[in-house]
Amino acid sequence: MRVRAFSLFLSLVVSFAVFAQNQAAKIRELETFFEREMKSQQMPAISVAVKHGDFTWSRGFGLADVDNDVRATEQSSYRMASVTKPMTAVAILKLADEGKIDLDAEVQTYVPYFPKKAKPVTVRQLLSHMGGISHYKNYDKEGRIKDPKNTREAIAIFEDFDLINEPGTAYNYSSYGYNLLGAVIEGASGKSYAEYLTENVWKPLGMTSTRMDDPRALIPHRVTGYVLERGQLKRSEYVDISSRFGGGGTRSTVIDMVRFLEGLAAGKILKTATRDQAWTMAQTRDRHYVHYGYGFGLYSRNGRYVVAHGGSQQETRTSMSYLADAKLYIALASNFENADLGRFESKILEVLLGDPAMPGLRGSNVDDDRALAALTSIYDNGLAYYSRNRRAMTTDPRELQAAFTYLATSLDDPAKIDEGAHPASGEPLTKIGSYIAATLASKGSLDAYHREGPLRFISDFAASGSTPNFDESFVRRVQGWQNAWNGVTPAMRTLNLSEPGSLAEIEKLAGISVKPDYVGELLGLGEAAALDQDMAKATRIATAGVAAYPTSPSLHGFLGILQLLAGDHEGGMKHLRKSLELEPTGYASARNLERIANSTPEAVATVVRKAKQELHGN
Repeated sequence: MRVRAFSLFLSLVVSFAVFAQNQAAKIRELETFFEREMKSQQMPAISVAVKHGDFTWSRGFGLADVDNDVRATEQSSYRMASVTKPMTAVAILKLADEGKIDLDAEVQTYVPYFPKKAKPVTVRQLLSHMGGISHYKNYDKEGRIKDPKNTREAIAIFEDFDLINEPGTAYNYSSYGYNLLGAVIEGASGKSYAEYLTENVWKPLGMTSTRMDDPRALIPHRVTGYVLERGQLKRSEYVDISSRFGGGGTRSTVIDMVRFLEGLAAGKILKTATRDQAWTMAQTRDRHYVHYGYGFGLYSRNGRYVVAHGGSQQETRTSMSYLADAKLYIALASNFENADLGRFESKILEVLLGDPAMPGLRGSNVDDDRALAALTSIYDNGLAYYSRNRRAMTTDPRELQAAFTYLATSLDDPAKIDEGAHPASGEPLTKIGSYIAATLASKGSLDAYHREGPLRFISDFAASGSTPNFDESFVRRVQGWQNAWNGVTPAMRTLNLSEPGSLAEIEKLAGISVKPDYVGELLGLGEAAALDQDMAKATRIATAGVAAYPTSPSLHGFLGILQLLAGDHEGGMKHLRKSLELEPTGYASARNLERIANSTPEAVATVVRKAKQELHGN
């Protein structure tokens, strides 16, 4: 017995040592990345907190106060900006659980001084940004308020704005809508927003460092905010954010952000059914999902269901995420307005889960682009559904056969592909994807598919011999794409386009039949170069982009405008016409060209309006 006990003890010691070594290695890799990425982005400070099973890590990097050489830590206090919204939503839902709020009641039930609108606005609609309440109309005025506001004064800023759409019909992100929810909390509870949140959300979840922002209060570990202007680091503009109280008026730490998510996941504060509803995508009246629940953004990352929210305002950038299937919580906060926190979060996910962010897929012709978009929808929505629910959406053979038939008839219709992930169509693409996930899960782990993406996901299922299955000719197309994708190196799948040499890698994609989709990043970099008046750089980016992605209407349109500005009328109009042919309502549409003209200097606007006249005759 003693020998057996000693062997068990020794095994535990060895296991703990291996765990400690693995944890230390992961932390070193993350710290090295954080320091390098901060330098690349010219960030003063960032704080991070992560919990992944038994793995925990939190610390600060850089300077919370550059002027006084104060180091950032995991206890640094940052403005939360829109990460306040999930806290507001949880407070509303707790009041609903207690029977003090009817989510389907009109907002005036709790805020009688808010004027009636053309259509009724309910509390539930505000939670999912479908109440028709406007966001900022004039940010230069409304987003730069210097004096403190109480609740009534904050509501008065927008109370006379007309609805921007009929409530329940469309998603329109609105900080004002969440200010209105803050007023609902006060009306229903009889307490101030700060009092109710402190007593019923923050304290019960152990969020001891979370509070309303107050420029005059003594707040421990308060950071100073910074912004990059013309390449120089400057202090952020002073604003008083009490006018944003329910939509972005709090201050907290990354430790408390993780406590917030962890407490909700553990079933604290809210009933389980209520929490699950908050973490389920809301639907418009015509049964289309929006990627938002009640106070939380919801999306698929590599087929994993993600609950998240970010924040952005003067002095700060914030982000928090929860991946339920991986039991992973991430919180990030920076005192740098220009910070791209997505790069840091992606690296954390790559190190801890082993799957770098999966790029979208592009083909070499329009037909392939459509088919790849359908496969990506099947993968993203179906695998995420399974990762959250651990079951297929349906196993009924007739429903599944109808779903495969829908796919076959949607490949020539982009609108039908998009529709296939929404309740209005019965979610046939999600049904296919969740069925595939359940089939593959019965044969082993799904981890490889989070790493390798939709082509491997579809190919392995097709080879499983399950019924129903994809058409044989479609399977051959997928296998051909998989072979081509195998030739795309891991480095090319995870490019950081702001790094030197990345454009040369983009140029290598020109001859590959299926490739990672960097269209959005290329367009963003090109437009940034054009704003900096580096037209040569902008043109190089757009030219490389069009060569790699000949079916991109936005890159053709952007290159066309650049060529017109350079005096190449024939070349410019050729690309604009190609853009219009690829997507009549896209980049080269009359509406978008007018938008570009309205937001650019007069010399550019004149050229764009002439092109609009030639293309559209108006």
